[in-house]
Amino acid sequence: MSCAGLYEAALEHSHHEVAAVPAALAETTKMVCPNSGMSPAGCHSKLIVGGLALVGIGAAIGYFACKKASCCSSRVNKKIRLGEGKVADTVDVEDIGEKKAFCRCWKSEKWPYCDGTHGKHNKETGDNLGPLIVKKKE
Repeated sequence: MSCAGLYEAALEHSHHEVAAVPAALAETTKMVCPNSGMSPAGCHSKLIVGGLALVGIGAAIGYFACKKASCCSSRVNKKIRLGEGKVADTVDVEDIGEKKAFCRCWKSEKWPYCDGTHGKHNKETGDNLGPLIVKKKE
């Protein structure tokens, strides 16, 4: 076979392969939504909208689950004068004596003074909370 003949055969062979690519692509678009009667573009749009809806639903479930879990633990004071807008106390310096420990965990039965309840809180939560200690200068 001459060089020209080889060239012609190669050209015809590559032409058949190139022509087969659009046919293969058309076949794959038919496979996405078989028997739906929809055009490939409409079918792809439907799949994209469905996928976005699933992502949106998943995000909403995650958001509300996180919000529910954090709403219960975000409040620090769960028992001391909850009806007041702000809990503020004044202690006279004369009443402190040599030294007083003030509660910072909001769980003391002797509020505003510390009764050591933070120790239990620290064991349960892994926290490192302690009292505010006020004392006279030495």
